[in-house]
Amino acid sequence: MPKTTQLYDYHAAHAKLTEFAGYEMPLWYTTTTEEHLAVRNASGIFDVSHMARFVAKGERATGFLEGMVPTAVQAQPLGKAFYTLLLNDRGGIIDDLIIEKLAADRYMVVVNAANAQTDMRHMMSHAPSGLTLDDLTETTAMIAVQGPGAAASLQQLADLDLSQLKRFRCAETKVAGEDALISRTGYTGEDGFEVIVYYASKSTPNGALKVWERLAATSTPCGLGARDSLRLEAGLPLHGSDIDQDTDPFEADLAWVMTAGKSGYIGADALSKYRDSGPRVIRRGLIMEAGVARHGFDILDESGSLGSVTSGTFSPLLRKGVALCKVRSDNSAYGTHVGVLVRDVRQNGAITKPPFYDELLYGWKRQKGN
Repeated sequence: MPKTTQLYDYHAAHAKLTEFAGYEMPLWYTTTTEEHLAVRNASGIFDVSHMARFVAKGERATGFLEGMVPTAVQAQPLGKAFYTLLLNDRGGIIDDLIIEKLAADRYMVVVNAANAQTDMRHMMSHAPSGLTLDDLTETTAMIAVQGPGAAASLQQLADLDLSQLKRFRCAETKVAGEDALISRTGYTGEDGFEVIVYYASKSTPNGALKVWERLAATSTPCGLGARDSLRLEAGLPLHGSDIDQDTDPFEADLAWVMTAGKSGYIGADALSKYRDSGPRVIRRGLIMEAGVARHGFDILDESGSLGSVTSGTFSPLLRKGVALCKVRSDNSAYGTHVGVLVRDVRQNGAITKPPFYDELLYGWKRQKGN
């Protein structure tokens, strides 16, 4: 049987459900397009409680995390949330994750649901004595509030002045009277927040349900369909599709998470060799002239095979197909015209730097008033 989140009863009463990463989750409430555009133009909420939440604490927590990820941990200020990678000995990506520095010796680590057990085993196998690594997934809920209206929607419930919480910052506060952790992060390309509601288990879900229902009064409930189309429009990778344990940060076009000069973390030795040789293939964005590119579709250039699509969808905003792909580095320049085999018919596309939308009009960089 699939697992459920603390908000399952609400979803079952209002949404079309689907199985994802071992959980039964809302696919949509109305339509994917309607929910997608609500986030781009106003505000939407997502139940992301399936994502795993670990707390690393103790005097050795910082040193432990320094050895686990390629991003400098000690240098992060208190209240910083940062995106990084968990790597294997070959430099392959076990998972991509967010680490939130709550105190000098306490960190919230948010990882993908499908990788939660793998991540925990990997971290525990390298944990020193004196480190505590607690799994809070079953005793907390997590709600994302995304879109240009997200701050206004959440501010009605939060004790914290959200105008003081900058992008990729976090703070513990109360939301609708419930103890919570708010971070200005998300997976849509828009401004927004992710709210972890403490003391919310499946047997005591009322606090999380109260937060969700009050947010739903001013934000559109959204399902996994819109979450996927939004992250693809923004060009954000999905682990298991666009990146995996056989993909290193250079191939993933995520080498920017690697702090210059840092060494001693798992995978560092392998990555030093890749840095010298450069990637053979690299992750890129792809926009279609016609048709929708899907996972596994072949990408062609004049010489033959260039690569393949790793994930793709129809963009409700652009009204055309957008995708992420892995292509040969020697022909990966932005603007390169390619062919994509869509059901055995060659369609035209172009290698494009995400996000695919106009950043003056959409996304967290949008100009005020748009």
